[in-house]
Amino acid sequence: MYGRVISFTLLAPSLWSILDVAAKVNPTDFSRQIFKSGDNVGYVIEVFSSKAQAGKNIELLKSLQGLKEQGMAKVQVTEGEEVT
Repeated sequence: MYGRVISFTLLAPSLWSILDVAAKVNPTDFSRQIFKSGDNVGYVIEVFSSKAQAGKNIELLKSLQGLKEQGMAKVQVTEGEEVT
């Protein structure tokens, strides 16, 4: 398994509506959960079967990084393989 965590800070709480849209997308080949840890802070956890699959599913990551200039104060990405 391969995981990705995207942590972010929003410039305004009203931007949660954008993430609500992403939360409603139900991918069939991997899992995604979006968590709100504060008014302006949250994170996304995505779990894939492999690193290759993670590389093919970067739409949300690209969207959040694209918003960085408009509505995100910070976007941080951490990826790694499952420890077995």
